[in-house]
Amino acid sequence: MNNELTQKIIAANIDLHKEEAKFYDRIHKEIFNFSEQKLIGRILNLAVEATKSSSMKVLDIGTGTGNISLKLIADQRAASIIGLDLSKEMLDELRKKANNNSKLELVNIDLDSFIAANQIKFDLITISSVLHHLPDYFASIDKIINSLNSNGVLAIFHEPTGEKSGLLRFIEWLDVSIFVNLFLPTEIYKLFKSLDYSLADYQISRGFSMAELKKYFTERKDLDIIYEDQHSVFELWPFRLIGKILLPKNNFIMVLKKK
Repeated sequence: MNNELTQKIIAANIDLHKEEAKFYDRIHKEIFNFSEQKLIGRILNLAVEATKSSSMKVLDIGTGTGNISLKLIADQRAASIIGLDLSKEMLDELRKKANNNSKLELVNIDLDSFIAANQIKFDLITISSVLHHLPDYFASIDKIINSLNSNGVLAIFHEPTGEKSGLLRFIEWLDVSIFVNLFLPTEIYKLFKSLDYSLADYQISRGFSMAELKKYFTERKDLDIIYEDQHSVFELWPFRLIGKILLPKNNFIMVLKKK
C-alpha cells in the first residue's frame, strides 16, 4: 500500500474518533452492553491466565475509552499497561475514567510508529475493534507478534468475521436503523448522521476476513490458537437474542499464545 493512502486512512480515523469520543460508549451499544462486557471480561481473564505471569507488562492497542484497559487496571496480575491510541480525544475520555491510575500509561500515536520507536516486549497484547481500521492488518499483526515475549499472549476482541448473508445484512441494518432513529438523543443522533466511516473502516468494504486471518495464524509455527469464539453483536437486545440462533456470525474473539 502506498504511503499516501496509508496517511489518508490514519487521518480519517483520527477525524472520526475525535468526533465520536465523547459519545463513543453510548453509540456502540453492540460493545457496551451487559452480555458483551461479561464475555469480554471472561475471555480477558483466560488470556491473562495463559500468560502465567503475576506481573504482566501489557500493551492495549486501540485502547479508546478503556474497554480493555480499565478491566486490566483492576487485575492485580497486570503490573503495567500501555494504552495506545491514535485519538487524543478518546484517550482524554479514558483518562477521566482511569483517574490517573499509576499502572496505566497513555500514548497518543499510531501502532506502526510506536513499535518502530520501541523495542519493548510484552507478556500480553490486547487489540479491540482495531484491525479493520488498519491500512494493512497482516503487516501490523506481524509486528504485534514480534512484540510479544516468548509465551506471550495476543487477545483480539470485537472484529468482524467478514461472513455475511442477505438475512444478516438486513438484520444489522434494521438493528442500527431502529437504534439510531429511536434510541439516540438528538445531539448524538445528529453527530452519528454526520460521521463518515468509509475510509476509517477501510477493511470493512474490502472484505476483512477472519478466515484469512485464522489461516495466517495457523500457518505460523510460533503461535497456538488457544481460544476462538464467533458470535453476533447488535445494538439492541432483541437482535442479540436473534443473533444467538442466526448463522453466520458477524463478530469474533481470538486468543493466541506465542511459543
